[in-house]
Amino acid sequence: MFPNWNYIMIISIAHQKGGVGKSTIVFNLAHYLAEFNPVLIDLDLQNTISFANKIRSNAADPFNIQIINTDNELKKIIQQSNDSNLFIIDTGGFDSSLNRMSIIASDLIITPVSDKLFEILGLKKFESILMELSKIKKEKVKTHILLNNISPFTKKLGDLNEFIQKSEYFILLNSVLRQRADIVHSSSKGLSVAEHNKHSKAHYEILELANEIKKILHK
Repeated sequence: MFPNWNYIMIISIAHQKGGVGKSTIVFNLAHYLAEFNPVLIDLDLQNTISFANKIRSNAADPFNIQIINTDNELKKIIQQSNDSNLFIIDTGGFDSSLNRMSIIASDLIITPVSDKLFEILGLKKFESILMELSKIKKEKVKTHILLNNISPFTKKLGDLNEFIQKSEYFILLNSVLRQRADIVHSSSKGLSVAEHNKHSKAHYEILELANEIKKILHK
C-alpha cells in the first residue's frame, strides 16, 4: 500500500534549462499517479501540458490542469484545494520568482537531464539556484536527478554521473528514461505512454519512475 496522504504533497519537475523533457514527464505522471487524483500546475510560458490536454480531450478524459501566472495564484490554488492532495508542477525552462517559489514549496524536486553535450553547464547553474534557495529556506534544498531521453545504446555517463555524485544538492534516481518512439507517438496524441502502448519499454521505464517517486514520498 502506498501513501494515503492526509496532507498536501507537491512535486516539482524543475530545471532552469528548457528542452529537457519536463512537460512530457509531468503529463505522464498525471496518469501513472492517477490514484492520488493529481492537479497539474502549468508554469511554462509555452503551456505545453495544457496544449497536450486539449489534444487529449479527443481520445480520453482530460487531466486537471491549472495555468498559473503569479505567486499569489499558486499559493491560492494549493491552499484552497479540496479534491486533491497531490500537485505536480511543470516549471518553466527559465529562472523566475514563481519557479523558485514552487521549488521551495516542494516535497520532491525532480530535475531531468540528458546525455547531451554541455548538460553539466546547465546543472551548474541550477545548483547555484538551489544554493540560493537553501539559504532562504534555511535548510538544504536538494533535487533528484532523472536521466532522461538517454540513448538506448548509452551504458555509462562518466563525467555527468561524476558531477552529480559529487554535488551535495543532487540525488541520482535509479530510474532512467531512454529515447523511445512510444514517448513521441503518445505525446502527439495527448496520451500517456501507458494509454498508447502499455507493453512498451517506455511504459515500464515510466512505471519504474512512478514507483520510485511513491517510495520516496512514503519515507
